[in-house]
Amino acid sequence: MKGTKTEIRPGVWRLRVYAGRRANGSPIQIAKTIHAADSKPGAGSRLADRELAKMVADVSKGKTASGTETVGDLLTEWLDHCDSLGRSPTTMREYRRIAEKIVRPELGKVRLSKLTARDLNRVYGNLTAKGNKATTVRRVHALIGAALHYAENGDLVERNVARRAQPPTVRAAEIEAPSPAEVQAILTQAEKVEPTFAVLLLLAALTGARRGELCALKWPDIDFALGTMAIARSIYDTPAGGWGEKGTKTHQVRTIGLDALGIEALRRHRVTIDGLAASLGFEVLPDGFVFSRSPVGAEPIRPDVLTKFTRRVAAAAGVDSHLHALRHFSATQAIAAGFDPVTVSGRLGHADPSITLRVYSHALVQRDRELAAALGRTLMP
Repeated sequence: MKGTKTEIRPGVWRLRVYAGRRANGSPIQIAKTIHAADSKPGAGSRLADRELAKMVADVSKGKTASGTETVGDLLTEWLDHCDSLGRSPTTMREYRRIAEKIVRPELGKVRLSKLTARDLNRVYGNLTAKGNKATTVRRVHALIGAALHYAENGDLVERNVARRAQPPTVRAAEIEAPSPAEVQAILTQAEKVEPTFAVLLLLAALTGARRGELCALKWPDIDFALGTMAIARSIYDTPAGGWGEKGTKTHQVRTIGLDALGIEALRRHRVTIDGLAASLGFEVLPDGFVFSRSPVGAEPIRPDVLTKFTRRVAAAAGVDSHLHALRHFSATQAIAAGFDPVTVSGRLGHADPSITLRVYSHALVQRDRELAAALGRTLMP
């Protein structure tokens, strides 16, 4: 690996070393300017040679920071890197939204070598002053921290200053899950409006699966004999109004049990769609989507459509609730019934039981009270 040395004016040398390419294909050039003590032609040539040799050695060791990179440069490279890792399209869309709408306007021109925790705290303060919630500011902080972690590992910065920043504290709100009576009211109203959606919402309440996972179900995922359902993929909405398919949030397939109510609802649903397809001269596709407005199951119901439908029928049923609340209902009912967090976590598709413990801690507190009462009863005279 070689570098170049150019005398741009007497006693002033511009040094450059090629250090490879970024994820987007643009070249990385490490540059440095050396000023000699004398302003004479050729002065400082040996000093420039020594500095150039050091730069070449640093690049050979993987040290590619030139000192001129900005936060905007880092965002471009980091986002390309995340894309190359196969991050979810919806995740990348949110990353780019935060980067382009918030971080780049505030910090894009700041050199990484000059970035401080105070700069980040200033951004967080500005966001809070504009009325943004602490959770929103925390998401911005998380993105900046992840990008700087990438920069730190790549020797673009000496340390990740986000670790010293102080974003606002998020006070976790207690999860509000609908009661069994409220869920039943929603399901009854859904059945009146669109029976296919009613079955889908029933599965949401029985399994706690995410909306994209439910929309992605295909008939081979349902084992009627064993009473199980495999969750292997997820559907997401695209900005153009279409849909795409991706892996689950944990990138793992999980198989969960279905009770007699869920199995019977799916059996009736299958009979209905088989009858509809036959009346039109078609057959349901062997790997068709379970929930579809296509008579053969050629495409899924989109998650946003399901969310809006749930809001509408919940309001019509006189229930202040939403689609994700059915996931909360499933989890809190399972914990209230005495099932351990590991089992509940596996059913919900959480990456770790600690997530379940954190999100549904209020339900565990209630179980603790019930335990205290039970222990007290055993000691009563």
